[in-house]
Amino acid sequence: MHIVVLTPVLDDWVSVREVLARLDAAFAGRGDTLSVLLVDDGSTEALPADFGRGPFDRVQAIDVLTLKKNLGHQRALAVGLCQIADKIPCDAVLIMDGDGEDDPRDAVRLVDRLTELDRKETPPHPIIFAERTRRSETPVFRLGYLGYRILHYVLTGRGIRFGNFSLVPQARLGAVTTEPMLWNHYAASVAGSRLPYTTIPTQRGPRIAGKSRLNFVQLVIHGLSALSCYNEIIGVRLLMMSSFLFGLSLLAVVGIIALKLTTQIPMLGWTSLFVGLLIVFLFQVITLASNFTMQIIGARSLQPFLPRRDYIWYVEGLKRCFSRDA
Repeated sequence: MHIVVLTPVLDDWVSVREVLARLDAAFAGRGDTLSVLLVDDGSTEALPADFGRGPFDRVQAIDVLTLKKNLGHQRALAVGLCQIADKIPCDAVLIMDGDGEDDPRDAVRLVDRLTELDRKETPPHPIIFAERTRRSETPVFRLGYLGYRILHYVLTGRGIRFGNFSLVPQARLGAVTTEPMLWNHYAASVAGSRLPYTTIPTQRGPRIAGKSRLNFVQLVIHGLSALSCYNEIIGVRLLMMSSFLFGLSLLAVVGIIALKLTTQIPMLGWTSLFVGLLIVFLFQVITLASNFTMQIIGARSLQPFLPRRDYIWYVEGLKRCFSRDA
């Protein structure tokens, strides 16, 4: 296969250079060929003059797609996918980070898994994700990530253990790039769009150089972006929860009033206060349910941002850093 490697970059040129060398070595001796598309997501450090100079065995070309502004990792990834779908012929797209945490040897396993499944054709051309069985972050981060996974499952009914590291066959590239939620979160948009996918177990490695630029606020935004891909499912679940609470509160109010009117059971002074609070709670639930309903209806009627159509407005230019034909 000819595989395009897609990697968003923000000033991490040292790590990316090493990742490309490791990737080329991992595919050495195989029939597959690679070309690389690096999406420069508003880097403040200039691209090194000698960047992309080999020697390479399997890498045929390295291009840098420069964006007009910093869009964030997920949207830079979306722009890169659309650029490949429109202008770069290939058999598959390998999505991986450029900091070294995605092991190039696992990239080979992704390709082998896709080849194996395509032969079986059950279903044909699934997207292959690298599922994390072990993480390299701090215990505090892993605890927070566990809490996020629980919240994600409660709100969406679906678990998630994979991120961007994946292999997208060319046959699925059109569907991925015309999914509006791709602009918010790649992995969640694939899971939410019902495209066929599968996973292989992998371990996340350490960074090659530097420190992660993600802070707590950015991590929260990243998690909310993933949840936004399930806005309709979350809205319906919250609507059902609100309806349940409404019924429960109404039943409690009716029960207390019935006891007051039909029995001789003495009612304490706090009963009236309790009924009043329940009535206020009922109105709050009605308001929440109305909001969730209108949000679902409104989302259905709005014209969505379409990545494949609109990505071009964020592209500054394309530069070739390496070519075996040069």
